[in-house]
Amino acid sequence: MRPDLFGVGVIAASLVAGVGAVYLLQYLYGYRDKPGAAWFMGNIANVAVFCVTYGLSLLVFDPALRVAFETLSFISMCFMGPFFLAFGLDYTGRADLIRSPLFAVVMFVPLLTVGLTVTNATHGLVWSQFRLDPVFGLATVEYAIRPWGVFAILFCVGTAAVGSLLLVGAIISYGPLYRREVTAVILSTAPPTVGVLLWLFELGPAPQLHLTAPLMVVHVSLDLYAFVGTHMFDTNPATQRVAEQTGLDSLTEPVVVIDTQDEVVKLNDSAEELFGETAALPVPLERLTGVTLSTLKETGEVDIEGAHGGTFAVSYTPLSDPTGGRVGGMVVLYDLQEERRRKQQLSVLNRVLRHNLRNEMTVIQGFASSLEDSVGDPELQRQAGTIVRAGDRLLSIGEKVREFDRLQEQVLHARPVALDEVVAAVREEFLMQYPDATITTDIEVADPTVHAQPEVLELALSNLTENALKHASADGPRVGITIGSPPGDDSVVRLEVRDDNERIPDSETAVLREGDETPLQHGQGIGLWVVNWCLTAVNGDIEYRYDDGNAFTLVLPRE
Repeated sequence: MRPDLFGVGVIAASLVAGVGAVYLLQYLYGYRDKPGAAWFMGNIANVAVFCVTYGLSLLVFDPALRVAFETLSFISMCFMGPFFLAFGLDYTGRADLIRSPLFAVVMFVPLLTVGLTVTNATHGLVWSQFRLDPVFGLATVEYAIRPWGVFAILFCVGTAAVGSLLLVGAIISYGPLYRREVTAVILSTAPPTVGVLLWLFELGPAPQLHLTAPLMVVHVSLDLYAFVGTHMFDTNPATQRVAEQTGLDSLTEPVVVIDTQDEVVKLNDSAEELFGETAALPVPLERLTGVTLSTLKETGEVDIEGAHGGTFAVSYTPLSDPTGGRVGGMVVLYDLQEERRRKQQLSVLNRVLRHNLRNEMTVIQGFASSLEDSVGDPELQRQAGTIVRAGDRLLSIGEKVREFDRLQEQVLHARPVALDEVVAAVREEFLMQYPDATITTDIEVADPTVHAQPEVLELALSNLTENALKHASADGPRVGITIGSPPGDDSVVRLEVRDDNERIPDSETAVLREGDETPLQHGQGIGLWVVNWCLTAVNGDIEYRYDDGNAFTLVLPRE
């Protein structure tokens, strides 16, 4: 029997669809590492097998061979939906769901169908009453589809529908960026779905003819447009989805989201205001900023022109999907002009306040001292003395801040520092100021050398020593300074400063635990702030405990 003209058209359309699917499969191989690409390749591979197998089977009138062809085409059809669902999940940034137990169940259905279809002759769970029923001169067959066969086909249609809904969600969420490509892929599922349902429910004048294969011409054509004509895998919604999950919308700074090809796929509101009206996304990052991503990473700064432009610091964060695959990155821009303006304002205010504080307190102390010496009333003398001591404390605070600022303004280079020499210099300085004091030192390491800025270390040690001496509750204050190292750890040196004073209030030592602003009492709080700043500058750490006295330990790295 020879097929008539319509039959020839059905065979030709089926084979053309198969060849088109093979070409698309070969094209997609170059994108196999892109999110969703491998799963879509699996879908298209099954389309190719189905179309070629069914098209050739229409020329096979041998019953046994015809069963083999039908088995292969039925199996490949049942895999299309689950593969398309996996593509939708991966492409839209939900790859973690593919590794979930639920998706394992999804893939179990077509895998079980393979076994049941191959062994159908022994149990008849997939189809029964298989017989040739030629139409249009084609070797079409008719059989009763059994419950598992119906379930497997409807499961394929259902999973494909869920995959399409995921792509619809991408269009709704991400606007026109993926609209053409995704719409084409969604529409491509309609013709084969209609063909499957017509065949399954035996609708139409020739229900034994499986129109799904020739209708795949439309399916493959739309997919070719989406993937070849518009380069669908050059960018994908997974980049934006991961960016949103990292808190993109909560950032007030301009944020530029790029894909793996350094194409800008999303701008937050601040970035849209900064760059103004831009061409339809995606656009190359270099066109938007004037420099490449590698240059941004290398320089850490970029100049943006325009009404809202300026100089910006650059922070780049790579974006990965839940499986660890790279999907792009986020470029965050920080306005350096505003930061520099605030820093300049703070610097001016700091200098003015320190200058006025020193000058005005000198005047206040002078008059208070004069009153203390000249008045005869003991109560007035006491009050004047209180003013003098308060002035001393304020001047001490100002001096500590001035000294730290002086070090900050200098370019200090880290170098090997002998801690025993720093300790000796600080000890000598304070013994001159406090001749009644006892300052003992104990060197417990053979090599007390660390890598740091000696001026910063000396400032930290001086503040701790001064606090201990100034706030001693008894005559002849005592301070012990010990240089040691943790047992079995030669990478750090521990510098301990211990006194026998009363416990320092928690409100003041809180700065060492939390780094938050705390009330300053007796000028001691600012001293601990300075110590904390110094330790940060030398990449060290500070520990505090009370054990019959206050003990501060500076943990300093050797390198």
